[in-house]
Amino acid sequence: MAGFEQLIRRLAANAARDDASIEWPADSMAILAAAGADRWVIPREFGGDGWTAEQILAGYEAVGRGSMSAILILTQRDAACDLIMTSPNEELKQTWLPLLSRGEAFTTVGIAQVTTSHQSGPPAMTAFPDADGGYRLRGFMPWATGADHADFIVTAAVLPNGKQILAGVPRERAGIRVEPPLRLMALSCTRTSRVVCDDARIEKQWVLRGPAEKVLAIRSTVKPMVVSSAGLGLAGALVDQLKEHEAKNPPELFAAVEPLLARYADIRARLYAAAREQAANGAEGPSSELRVEVNDLVVRLAITAQTFAKGTGYLVGHPVERLVREAMFFLVWSAPDHIRVATLTGLAASDGIRARFAP
Repeated sequence: MAGFEQLIRRLAANAARDDASIEWPADSMAILAAAGADRWVIPREFGGDGWTAEQILAGYEAVGRGSMSAILILTQRDAACDLIMTSPNEELKQTWLPLLSRGEAFTTVGIAQVTTSHQSGPPAMTAFPDADGGYRLRGFMPWATGADHADFIVTAAVLPNGKQILAGVPRERAGIRVEPPLRLMALSCTRTSRVVCDDARIEKQWVLRGPAEKVLAIRSTVKPMVVSSAGLGLAGALVDQLKEHEAKNPPELFAAVEPLLARYADIRARLYAAAREQAANGAEGPSSELRVEVNDLVVRLAITAQTFAKGTGYLVGHPVERLVREAMFFLVWSAPDHIRVATLTGLAASDGIRARFAP
């Protein structure tokens, strides 16, 4: 992680304290700001650094290696920035992207209701058109990270005719209610909340896209690999723990996991190769395949780290105990059905165990 060592160390120094808290991790956010993370994804014309996909993934991997709380907050903020950048709404771009690049505003996304959550039954969020081109929103966003710190939240809603809109929702708008943050297995300090819209009015100038069949169809090429890069960051933190405990365990224990460490290196190499390929010719990379492999990797590394750390790793507050809980997040983070099925298929396979103990 050349060039990111200090960022990783500084974030990692806060990780245990952040994990034990339900308060916003202000110190960690200040560390990200000092590292220029607010500018990474925003184009230069709006005051950002305009990083390439490969650079962004490297930054995300580094942040994830230092702090899973920080990477969740950053990626949700950047997802909102991406949806603004790919929108035809030039006024919103000119108004908000410079502020976001300077860290003078904060935004996040609340779009799970049209991607992975509440997909059966009536829409969780409905938009009713006004005569002047605006909308009234009724329903809820099931997950919005840092919602109570956001100036506005980028959300999606379904119209009565089945089409969708994407819009920015000012947090202090009448009819918007951010519920108390959810208590999670890990990452509670991200203050991820459910946000209720009770006939909240959104003017036309806040509409990012739509009405359209699928308003999230147009997104940056790096988006499908974001969770994978964060997962590789966590995988790196788990590998660090294995190496820290190597001397305390018999040599055959480390030898037993060498194939897993080789998989880690291979998946990491393929992720960056896919990012370079997309940058070169726009080719669609193996994002779903990589995501499933990362899910499998972090779960197996978590089990491995717990085995290496033995009983001390089972104590609340131990780095391995925290990393094991954080690894479970990848089983639910932006995980549509096909990702979950493939993840479970891989985890349920027992060929390796049978081969190990075959007579």
